[in-house]
Amino acid sequence: MKKNSVCAYSFIAAAIFILDRITKSYAMHNFTLPKEITQFLSFELTYNRGISWGLFNSSSSYIFGGVSVIIACVTLMVAVMAWRQYKEGHSIIGELLVVAGSISNLVDRVFYGGVVDFIHFHYAGWSWPVFNIADMAIVLGVGCMLYKQYRS
Repeated sequence: MKKNSVCAYSFIAAAIFILDRITKSYAMHNFTLPKEITQFLSFELTYNRGISWGLFNSSSSYIFGGVSVIIACVTLMVAVMAWRQYKEGHSIIGELLVVAGSISNLVDRVFYGGVVDFIHFHYAGWSWPVFNIADMAIVLGVGCMLYKQYRS
């Protein structure tokens, strides 16, 4: 294992986690009411108790807990897979993005009872689900993982 790559990967993971935590904290303190930025972007604070796009969203503590445990298990599996690939000398940037984003969202689930989302794209009746920086890292990471799989 190369020390430089361990440092680079650690820096990237920490940067994603910290940026997500800072932006969520800012959103929780400043976006209690929707804030229109442009005609297609607003900041609206929501707490997602489900997964992507609000799927499996439930007020039930049992469903929320079950979904959270499943997310934690998948995150752990991706982390183990990343570690194995890293030891074989492969790039793990996609896996790293997924794990860092997922861990930050899991922190929200534990401390806030739902994932803090606040970025909302919309236009003329069309609306994208509200999301956060960790969600962007996860989507980009999955894209990187799919691209790597496609190349091999």
